[in-house]
Amino acid sequence: MKKVLFPLMSLMPVALMAQDRPFTITGDLGPGKNFKMELVQFTVSTGQKKQPGQAVDGKFTFKGAVNRERQIGQIVMQDAQRQGSLIFYLEPGNINITWPAGARHYKLSGTPLNKDLQAFNTLFYHALDSMIDAGESVNEYSKTVWPVKLEITKKFIRSHPGSPVGLDQLNQYAIGNKEPATLEAAFKMLKPEIQKSEKGIELANRIKGMRSGEVGDMAPVFKSPDTEGKIVSLNDFKGKYVLVDFWATWCMPCIAEFPHLRKAYDNFKGKNFEILGVSLDRPDSKEKWLKMIKEENLVWKQVSDLKWWYSDAAFLYNVNSAPANFLVDPSGKIIAKNLRGEDLEKKLAEVLH
Repeated sequence: MKKVLFPLMSLMPVALMAQDRPFTITGDLGPGKNFKMELVQFTVSTGQKKQPGQAVDGKFTFKGAVNRERQIGQIVMQDAQRQGSLIFYLEPGNINITWPAGARHYKLSGTPLNKDLQAFNTLFYHALDSMIDAGESVNEYSKTVWPVKLEITKKFIRSHPGSPVGLDQLNQYAIGNKEPATLEAAFKMLKPEIQKSEKGIELANRIKGMRSGEVGDMAPVFKSPDTEGKIVSLNDFKGKYVLVDFWATWCMPCIAEFPHLRKAYDNFKGKNFEILGVSLDRPDSKEKWLKMIKEENLVWKQVSDLKWWYSDAAFLYNVNSAPANFLVDPSGKIIAKNLRGEDLEKKLAEVLH
């Protein structure tokens, strides 16, 4: 079975809390297909939930509840020979998933967002299948497919300007492609209410961040809570050299950099230098974040809004991977970025004499 998996991180906005409402997922994969299955739910506000299930003679059902937060559901299927993944919007109501015998792709129906997603998928997979049938060795994630997918997204937005699906697809493209002018033009094709939605504002900030965060730019100013909940601003470090360091507890390369950061801090902390750590952890990882700060002896100031990749600071600096850091001079200008290992100490020795 063909595995179809869209990056989940790009489709998960900050929570809009409300009373949970029920959903039912019914599926038909065709007779004779038996799978162990698992429904995976994830939101930034509540973390990950898993519900085991089983497809018997191709049929399966899942039930649960969701709040107003727009979110993606994923059903992972696996037997001894095959593995597959079904991606859809998890929203209140009856969600239907079918994968007819001989079809390359599954179909979605039943709820408003899934009807729109099916309309998008129909356009996208027609284009993808045409590339494959023409002999191109590509899949959903191939770099050569991304420009095609962007054109499909714009085509979808023209016919569905009020659909959140178009916004979510633009957000997905924005994560891996730094093209502010192209993205902004497509973003402005959406209806004003979609642009002004919480996730629309997030994408606008992401696009804005694509135009900053480079060496020579003024460092975008942000505010975020520290470990005690007190608001810290980058402006608090004005007049000093400050390393804005993006990291997370789940990021092993980030942890590998800690010894270099500790050494640089010890050597230069009395010479007008500070570090501001910005964690990209989720709300359900706060205790883990606090524990790692203590265990790794990260004695410099640490902040996080606990929004994962949806961190306000990450948007402003166009941070899509970790670790990432930006060295800001006393005037507030970025003078270096992504300093690793001994390069950080060398740069600090250069600017601090």
